[in-house]
Order: sequence, then structure tokens, then C-alpha cells
Amino acid sequence: LLIFAPSNNKNQNPIIGQAIFCYDCHSDHGTCNDGKCDGIVCIKMETSNKDNERRTVQKGCGDDIEENGCQQSGFGSKWTSRCVCDRSWCNGDEQLAASGLESSSGTVNTSLPKTQLALILFIFVFLAASCLLLIFNTICVQCSQ
Repeated sequence: LLIFAPSNNKNQNPIIGQAIFCYDCHSDHGTCNDGKCDGIVCIKMETSNKDNERRTVQKGCGDDIEENGCQQSGFGSKWTSRCVCDRSWCNGDEQLAASGLESSSGTVNTSLPKTQLALILFIFVFLAASCLLLIFNTICVQCSQ
């Protein structure tokens, strides 16, 4: 099966490539490796909730050329990951781990992003400084009387 993908550059010819096969599934239990679709790239999207450890996985195909790799982001108690790869069946759990795109199959990085850690540290320092100022002010008022 050949795939026709238009080029982003008007001066280039369109790209014709071989389609790849990917897992095409959805699971609320954190993993799935079934179903079948074909496209230019395979995709795995995972959403996790740090509060209740619920994980949702969606796997499928993409028709746009994308760079291989995983992007992760977190906001509050939510964590998301989106991985893209360009070989047949590469969006399987073991294949993503073996290729180095994911650290290991079935594990979730629950660490906070650096910006959230910096914000928490700033709030802690602000609260500590505010408490110290209140204590110092109370002591000074009592000393002056």
C-alpha cells in the first residue's frame, strides 16, 4: 500500500511512501496492543491522573509526517504523553520501550515538571518570609511599649 502525502514546500514534489501498520485501540486499563490501522506514522497517547492512578491509552495511525519521539506534559494532577514512531507496529508497549522512546512499558513518570516545582518552592519561601515578618513585627511592637 502506497501513501501519498503532500509536501509542505511548494517547490518540492509530493512524498510517496510505504504505509506502515499500527495498533489501533483504546483502553482505560493502562495498556492495549490490538486492532490494526495503516498510515504514515504510529501514535500512542496516554493520559494519567496522579490522584487515582487511572491511565487511559489511545493508539492509532497518523497521516502526517512527524518526527519520532515522545512529548510529555503535566498540569496539576494530570499527566499526558504522546509518542510518534515510523515503523510497523512500533506503537506497542514493548516496542516503544525497546526503541528508547518510552522509559519502560507500563510505567508513568509522576514527577512534577520543573516549572511546577519552582512555583511550589516560591510559594513556600513567600509563606515562610511572611510568617517571619509577622513574628518580627509582633516582637518589635511589644518591645516598643
